[in-house]
Amino acid sequence: MTSAKQRTLLAVLLTEANRPVPSDRLADAAWGESPPAPATLRWHVHHVRQALGGDRLTRRPEGYLLTVHPGELDAERFERLCASAADLDDPARIAEVLGEALALWRGPAYADLADAAPVGIEASRLEELRLAAVERRALALLDLGRDGEATAELQPHLLAHPLRERLRELLMRALHQAGRRADALRLYRDGRELLAGELGIEPGGALRELHAEILREEPPPVSVRPAQLPPDVFAFTGRQAELAVLDDLLESEGSARVAAVSGVGGVGKTGLAVRWAHRVAHRFPDGQLYADLGGRDPGEVLERFLAALGVMRVPEGLDQRAALYRGLASSRRLLVLLDNAADSAQVGPLLPASPCCFAVVTGRSRFEGLVAGVGARPVPLEVLSSGQAATLLGRVARVDPDEALALAELCDRLPLALRIAGARLVTRPGWTPRRLADRLEQERRRLDELRAGELDVRASFEVSHRDLPAPERVLFELLGLVEAPDFAPWTAAALMDLPLAEAAELMEQLAEAQLVQQLGFDEAGQERYRFHDLVRIFARERALESMARAEREAALDRVLGCLLALGEEAYLREYAGGFRLARGDAPRWRLQGEVLPAHPMGWLAAERATLMAWVRQAAAMGRVAACWDLALFSVRLYELTGNMSDWRESSTIALELCREHGDSYGAAVMLVSLGSLELFEKRYEPARDLLVQALPEIEGPYRALTLGNLGLTERALGAAETALSHMTEAREIALHEGDRATESLMLSHMAAVHHEAGRRDTAQAILGWAATVAEGIRRPQAVIRFIAARMANDRGEYERAERLSAEVLAELATIGDRRLEPSVMAVRARSMRGQGRIEEAAACARDALAMARALGDANAEQEYARLLDSLSGEPVGQADLT
Repeated sequence: MTSAKQRTLLAVLLTEANRPVPSDRLADAAWGESPPAPATLRWHVHHVRQALGGDRLTRRPEGYLLTVHPGELDAERFERLCASAADLDDPARIAEVLGEALALWRGPAYADLADAAPVGIEASRLEELRLAAVERRALALLDLGRDGEATAELQPHLLAHPLRERLRELLMRALHQAGRRADALRLYRDGRELLAGELGIEPGGALRELHAEILREEPPPVSVRPAQLPPDVFAFTGRQAELAVLDDLLESEGSARVAAVSGVGGVGKTGLAVRWAHRVAHRFPDGQLYADLGGRDPGEVLERFLAALGVMRVPEGLDQRAALYRGLASSRRLLVLLDNAADSAQVGPLLPASPCCFAVVTGRSRFEGLVAGVGARPVPLEVLSSGQAATLLGRVARVDPDEALALAELCDRLPLALRIAGARLVTRPGWTPRRLADRLEQERRRLDELRAGELDVRASFEVSHRDLPAPERVLFELLGLVEAPDFAPWTAAALMDLPLAEAAELMEQLAEAQLVQQLGFDEAGQERYRFHDLVRIFARERALESMARAEREAALDRVLGCLLALGEEAYLREYAGGFRLARGDAPRWRLQGEVLPAHPMGWLAAERATLMAWVRQAAAMGRVAACWDLALFSVRLYELTGNMSDWRESSTIALELCREHGDSYGAAVMLVSLGSLELFEKRYEPARDLLVQALPEIEGPYRALTLGNLGLTERALGAAETALSHMTEAREIALHEGDRATESLMLSHMAAVHHEAGRRDTAQAILGWAATVAEGIRRPQAVIRFIAARMANDRGEYERAERLSAEVLAELATIGDRRLEPSVMAVRARSMRGQGRIEEAAACARDALAMARALGDANAEQEYARLLDSLSGEPVGQADLT
């Protein structure tokens, strides 16, 4: 908003926020004694309204009303913080809260608009509150012994308000407390001359008493009380839990207390340590020592520390310096902040041994040596929460909360990136948050955008990357090429062409360097890791710069080959060689090491996000056979878990890739997969069309599964004899191939068809035959028992049906098959109804309905809702189906 008139109107409206302002008052403020025509005022107000957007500025009978929400106006936030500080007694908290309040100021209130009468009155009021806050914060800083900070903050305000005696008094105290007696006396003399010359009066009583007090005292000895802490952190946000850990450790008793703050570069380790150190500095009256250990030798740091403690002649050797340092610290209460430490070895000589001292160590290492050796308390830092990240951006750059959330995610909620983004907005008035977000959306440029002066996210990561040994560095870069959201050590083994145990050790080293994040163990017992987004972008950059394309692609092909080999092995173990799948010609890579658990399908479940990601990545790389092969063996997982969306997406991606590259067999296999999905979702006509379309291309053992699903489709469409024909052919192929799992399932479905046709004896005989064939193969056994339970219900053998359904549910729980559970629960409900146990039957029907709803099976939901309705006597409405 560039118009002076419009800016004045906005300023007046802000001074009366949420209260109507009469038109004549607005006109008087903006035009003075030359009021405009009403249309002119309305025209300017219209432009103010346009600039604000929405319905912020409205016309009322009493005048114009500007709506401002709580927390939007800096002045309101400032006053709220000042009021909060007024209720505090702890000088550290007072200094902290008032520091946050004063950080909201960027210059005089209302800047050049204060000439307008109502605006000027409000500006004067705010300036008075500001000076009061400056004075109270300065007093708190002096109570904490932070006289240097107090001096630095008071001087510019005294220059702006040289006649304000309270400012001069506090600055005199700060100078005197810092040992600058002559400067304090000179400040008094200058003030006395100014008051006499400007106003013809003497200084007030408080100033004169302080002057006399300073004159009476002997000059204080040069204090050997180091105060080396860096300035407190601007706009510090969050970290309440970590601050509480440090507070708790400070209050503990025992040996020397050490906190080890660790985390990825840019996560705010130094900020946390400095903020906490300022809060508790008054607890360490003998001083605070600080050293940035980045690349520094411990001996050099000890030399500086000893000099700060008053040692004139510093010994030469490291051991001698460390011994003298610990001796001096033993009789003092010192706070030692060791920033950017490389490892525990660098820190060891710098730790005071006295329980009266406290050391805070920050770095990217997890400092396991310090934890084991001196009992250091680990304080690991993660990125901020979404809300905290948005708050930090708002404090740095006054960004709207909704825009801040989007921008925070693009900054990976990393404090360094957030501060840089905020600084770029503040220093580029023409930029909106949306414009910066658009620039950050481009991954290739994101790290280029996150740089401001000496602050640079890429450089922060480079420190850790540069220090990595060669194998870890290569693995780090290769992992940056992987699109999966997280990964287990087998991925690292394939990327590096190493045995599993060696790759797992490399992953541990990357975690120790804070370059990957440990997520814990998955359901298959594997340790899982992930990148922070910005670190992943950095790793990918380095891989593209340092490796030839052939080297990169060979590593990714090994991961694809490893995933295919592990998936095949999982099938082989889970189904005893059954459910034979089609197999592409993509090469396999055999892992040296064991990752598959006792129930191998659990491994596939643990890797479900990995499977989908690698289908996409294989397609992007043009690896046709690997893509459809991965999509195909993922189907069994999707059947068990009910993940229909990933099933459809993966098969569609692979089908399009096969067609693009002319792979007719792979395309047919994916048509079978999509046809099977339509069958699962009870869309029988599309299922039949897809399966019939694919059948001519399908040969070998996979033809049995294709014909079997076609038979199930025909059965659902009422073509029982056609269904039996397809199932019989499928069973013969499976028998020839030695695929007992498929053979037994075909027999069980044939039994179901015969049962539905009234040939119950034939059905029983075939089902018994199926059970014999399925011996030792868990899922076919569960399906056969399920069909047997349904048949038992139809024959009125309700107790047997209930027992069989209970056995099936127990078996499904062990193999992780969620898809069949609702159907089994419904069979169980019907068996209980047959025994007259209506309430129990209704409970089972409710469970079946809830399970179907969780799986997103709308057809099953409606069926089980009708069952529940028949049991409870109360209709289950549409609201109950959502």
